[in-house]
Amino acid sequence: MFRRLGSAALLAGIAVTGLATGTAAAAPSCADYHWIGAAGSGQRDGAGLTANGGMGDVVYQSYQQLRDDLAASGHTIDAEAVQYPAAPVPLKGGLSGWLEFLGSVGDGTDAVAQQFNTFAERCPDTKVVLAGYSQGAMVVHRNLFKLADDPHVAAALLIADGDRLPADNTIDLGSAAGAQARGKGVAQEHSLLASTNTAMLPPAIGARTVSVCDAGDPVCDYDPDTKVTDAAIAIHTSYFPAASGGHGWVAPLYKLVTNVSGTPASTLALSAG
Repeated sequence: MFRRLGSAALLAGIAVTGLATGTAAAAPSCADYHWIGAAGSGQRDGAGLTANGGMGDVVYQSYQQLRDDLAASGHTIDAEAVQYPAAPVPLKGGLSGWLEFLGSVGDGTDAVAQQFNTFAERCPDTKVVLAGYSQGAMVVHRNLFKLADDPHVAAALLIADGDRLPADNTIDLGSAAGAQARGKGVAQEHSLLASTNTAMLPPAIGARTVSVCDAGDPVCDYDPDTKVTDAAIAIHTSYFPAASGGHGWVAPLYKLVTNVSGTPASTLALSAG
């Protein structure tokens, strides 16, 4: 099972790092919104510590797009990356490697909670957006249960979430959306080993959470009876901006954040992938 979980979890990445450190140092001012972004496994290795704000490309691109849309409507937003190991998946297996990886998931989950609480204390009037890709989505997801009724949370974005449930209370996008038999995250399949909460998100936070998953992604749309192939891995690593230059999921995220019915110009006519 470890070998099979390893090949699937190979993608369930989360790493994080930062545009800001998430420390308690007083900021000279507080923006209207604040983004806490978690990257995928291995995305904090080497240059990943500083590239893309330490959040990984897909999370950072989503932040930049939302930042531009908010600026166009007169709002401000700043950001920080989750500070945790973001250990890569142990491709060669081994108990020590898996303990390190699963420990990284736990560290990331704790880091999100700590950074959120530190920021909310420093800027109590600022609304927070929590976002993550793959393993990063998992560490964000695991915090949403306790944050369901927290007034500081504006919205959450989960991309290729290893904790995804097929029929959760989320706003589902991507080609796996709407198919009841699809969309189960790899960590849900191995919930005991991965310490995964198998319950649906509370409706209060689910209604403010955009969850993106494409069919065949072995992290968020895991099939225990299917071998993880290079083609499947390609699906997991292909959440690129649309040809017109943006991610389609930022439009509904913008609506959640601002509570408006209009769609920002930069996200019109974009697909969810």
